[in-house]
Amino acid sequence: MTGSAGSHAWIIDGAAFFSGAARTEQQSEGAWLAQRVDEILRSNMRDEAPLSEIAATLEATVTRDYAALGDGQPERVGGEGPSAVLGLLRLSPTGQSCRIEGVVIGDVSIIIRDGRRMERWTDPSAGPFEARTIAAAGTGLRREGEPISAPALAQIHENRRFLNRPDGYWAVHPGLPWRGGLRSFVTTVSPTATVLLASDGFMRLVDVLKRYDEAGLMQAVVSDGAAALVDDLRRLESGDPRTERFNRVKIHDDATALVVTPDLPAAEFIQQ
Repeated sequence: MTGSAGSHAWIIDGAAFFSGAARTEQQSEGAWLAQRVDEILRSNMRDEAPLSEIAATLEATVTRDYAALGDGQPERVGGEGPSAVLGLLRLSPTGQSCRIEGVVIGDVSIIIRDGRRMERWTDPSAGPFEARTIAAAGTGLRREGEPISAPALAQIHENRRFLNRPDGYWAVHPGLPWRGGLRSFVTTVSPTATVLLASDGFMRLVDVLKRYDEAGLMQAVVSDGAAALVDDLRRLESGDPRTERFNRVKIHDDATALVVTPDLPAAEFIQQ
């Protein structure tokens, strides 16, 4: 999901991952976490507060609220439980320019296009672990329509032991400290810049399907809109139901994008 409030915008990609019964009844724990992160951000956005302070409030509140859901499941091992990756930015006018501050944890991306200049902000820590999972997924023939292969699922369980560790990868987690994995960025752009906040599912168009490079993707976002790109993404994924052409873990992944410009903080939102 995505959100915006005042001069802030964010993207959240949640996941439920655990053994045993869920603490939530009406939705998955991953959906609960993503929704709660969104609610906390909306109620704590202040232009005078550093993004690091907002992240500290988010970490403490999520931990408290998750603990209040129940006594926990003792059969869960380290790293299990819901998690979410997050990209958060603030746009501030500075004369004829705009200052953009951002924090990222996990494999969401913030891409900035300002004329011929391009920047991509992301957290690459999950890359080696994703590569291991993709390699495992390719060890056996996937049945058509199978959401994820057994070897890939086993590798995901192995990867999860490295969540929120200095030698591992990072995500928002209600039971593990995570602010140490935040990556901070800052830049200044012109009023005509375009900023894209995108989940890894949307970024498959660049990173997996090779449909665009980053510059081409941003040009298509401006000219065609994010919704058209999601349609293109689904067409390419559906045309390869056994992941023979494009090596990936899941046939389809959530694809979420928020397009922001300095003078219009929520220009377009598309999520599928």
